[in-house]
Amino acid sequence: MLIAYVVVALVQCGVMLIAAYWSALFLESLRIRPHAGARAYPFFEEEILPRMNIDERDGVRRYAMLKQSALIVLALDCALITGGAQLTIESVLEALLIAFCALALFGHIVPAILIARTKGHWALGLVGVARMLAWSVQPLLLLTGFANSVVELGGDEESEHRNGNGTDDIEVFLDVGEEEGFIGVEDRKLIQSVVEFGDKTVREVMTARPEIVGIDASSSVEDLRGLLLEEEYSRVPVFEGSIDRVIGFVRSRDVLEVDNEKRSTMRARDLVRPVTLVPETKPIRELMPELQQKNAQMAIVIDEYGQTAGLVTMEDMMEEIVGEIRDESEPDHDVQEKPDGSYIASGNLDLDRLAELVNFTPDDEIESTTVGGMVCEHLGQVPDPGARVRLDGIDIEVLSADDRRVRSVCIRKVDPPVEKEPQLGEAED
Repeated sequence: MLIAYVVVALVQCGVMLIAAYWSALFLESLRIRPHAGARAYPFFEEEILPRMNIDERDGVRRYAMLKQSALIVLALDCALITGGAQLTIESVLEALLIAFCALALFGHIVPAILIARTKGHWALGLVGVARMLAWSVQPLLLLTGFANSVVELGGDEESEHRNGNGTDDIEVFLDVGEEEGFIGVEDRKLIQSVVEFGDKTVREVMTARPEIVGIDASSSVEDLRGLLLEEEYSRVPVFEGSIDRVIGFVRSRDVLEVDNEKRSTMRARDLVRPVTLVPETKPIRELMPELQQKNAQMAIVIDEYGQTAGLVTMEDMMEEIVGEIRDESEPDHDVQEKPDGSYIASGNLDLDRLAELVNFTPDDEIESTTVGGMVCEHLGQVPDPGARVRLDGIDIEVLSADDRRVRSVCIRKVDPPVEKEPQLGEAED
């Protein structure tokens, strides 16, 4: 009988090894970016996975259940080996210790070594056994599915509440994915950026009206060329009379193709291309595919009165997902870090960029999208240079401003105020 128990224990160790190995590879297939150290994964993906006829998520679930089942059977078998038919506390503790060591060895260490050090060709001969073991836990999966259905009975109201808050569900998914290992830190940031991208409007990402660099339609191509060389833009909007009457835009490529002798006589309106006009409340998730369909890179943003509110480009929208995009000829003018850890920034610094710098999250009541706008909103006026605002662990000092807006600020991280605790024995009036 003892020999039979030992054989069962060895079999369960083998089952645990197969389950852990296959579970890890199925989990690797769910990663957004497979782990570079998983040498066995390419062969698994090309040769083994097509022969398994099991979905990746289903495979993770089945082999995780198989590993747990093998561990339970192994623990019971070890208890019978150490204590015989009459179980004691000592025999149970010994069995748990043996099971723990087996789990560490066959459930983690050996599979990790096999995945990292081998290409996995040896596993091809075990595909049939692995598939049979995966389907052997079908009764347990049905039982757990039935139990989950029973638990969810009568929970319609709570389920509807959870379904109504998709952001919370995504956060839970990201937390679980990061714990399980198939979502990395950078992947999490990217997914969160995509989720937040869907909630943003054009007003939140546009270049504001005062920052627009444009040219009058009556200007010569020579003047237009000088503006493009000075500002280093590939496109500039063209207006008639004022920025509120934008008639289109001009590409730098079109300007460079004009002959030298025609630059002084030819006008900017002669090179104008049509531009898309969009309201500032339009979601950028709708604007981006529209611009892609039109093969356009720029749109003029108008407010509710039909006046120009700003300008938005495809690059502005892409930066909401992947972060700030700069080339080698575009230095970071918006932010300069000082040796003391503070930042000198433009008043037009986006609040999302501020969150990246100092981990600051503005209140939901704040309607502004820039640091300068937030300072003005908090003070109720355009402040003079030297004015300071302290908000949730940061101190913002206005360095320069005019009668219309804040131009530059100094941002410092500060410790939140500590509430003074009443001393013992202090009498209350």
